[in-house]
Amino acid sequence: MQYATLFQLRRVKYDGVDDSQYIHALTYADLDCEQFKSIDAADVKRLHKFAAALERLVQQRTVFDWQMHTLLLPQQYHEYMNSFDLDMSHVESEHSADMPWQLRDYMDKIQQGDKYTRTANLFKRSKKRDAQGRTAFGRYESLAFGCYEEAVMDLCSCIDTDLQRNPNADAALAGQILRWLDRDVSAEAGCGPDISITGVPRVRGIKNKYTLVHTQPVVGVRLRKHWRQREAISKAALELLYDTPEEQVVTAQQQQLLDKLKAKLHGNHNHKRHSV
Repeated sequence: MQYATLFQLRRVKYDGVDDSQYIHALTYADLDCEQFKSIDAADVKRLHKFAAALERLVQQRTVFDWQMHTLLLPQQYHEYMNSFDLDMSHVESEHSADMPWQLRDYMDKIQQGDKYTRTANLFKRSKKRDAQGRTAFGRYESLAFGCYEEAVMDLCSCIDTDLQRNPNADAALAGQILRWLDRDVSAEAGCGPDISITGVPRVRGIKNKYTLVHTQPVVGVRLRKHWRQREAISKAALELLYDTPEEQVVTAQQQQLLDKLKAKLHGNHNHKRHSV
């Protein structure tokens, strides 16, 4: 179980959400050492629960509160609950729990295109043509394409951060929108998504057979909870693997950065308390 837990910690560190703006328990941990501490049967049972919880974190799913109670020792759980009073990174205040309105408008157009596509499929065998020579299938297919095309054009204008092409570029908005999408999207010429019912990007987690990613993005409130659960579970798991958590040697420069970040976060917290 120590090997299994180590494997899951590696997945959390290397395959989980982007941690480039966070300093956390796994930041300087190599996770290469396999010289584990001796543990008893009760700790082995705990590691089974840790492995399952870490699997949920990799899948960007929330660990239930009752699981956190059973995973963590009383002092660990107390520290976990207190961690919600402090920011772990400056980016947390920049994330919004709400979907950007631009993306809501985009999805409205995509859904309208889907309706036209479904209607077109009802007339696949129809041969009657209108004054322009189009069948009912062709008319509705054209309407669907128009919706998809307009939606994709609006989306690309929102995520395009090249100031030469888009003078009103907003990098923060672009990053927020991209986190909600179920596939990679580029605003570069010739690299845009396919304009079809199967090719247009969709919002992650939306129940639709054409959605490629069915888990919702980790943003806003869920992001805060995800990081605090990841931190608490990772630290507690490491204590069951090693006598001293296996870490890289922190250089003077790294320690200075850590001290500056902690001071900044502490200052932000005090400012929030005084403002309240």
